[in-house]
Amino acid sequence: MTNKVCLLSSDGERFEVNENVATMSVTIRDMIEDAEDDEEVPLPNVKAKILSKVIEFCSKHASHPQTSADGKPTPADEELEKWDKEFVKVDQGTLFELILAA
Repeated sequence: MTNKVCLLSSDGERFEVNENVATMSVTIRDMIEDAEDDEEVPLPNVKAKILSKVIEFCSKHASHPQTSADGKPTPADEELEKWDKEFVKVDQGTLFELILAA
């Protein structure tokens, strides 16, 4: 069974996320490590809008199959790369907040 973690955005919104997804973000992983067990993990500098985007990104990458053994890109790798390019098509302010949160 996958462990869940409850993330709390700076504007008070709660997100229940699989721990393996949440820990893909270095910022969130550090905050989880600093939190007590069975406690909400506060992210005082991350708004709900940005946290939901970070979770979306981490979820997509956590579910992505590993690259082929020969190191060549697979069709799934190419699809993920295309998805990544679309994901970052946001205004500069949002992109900056995403980078800080991730």
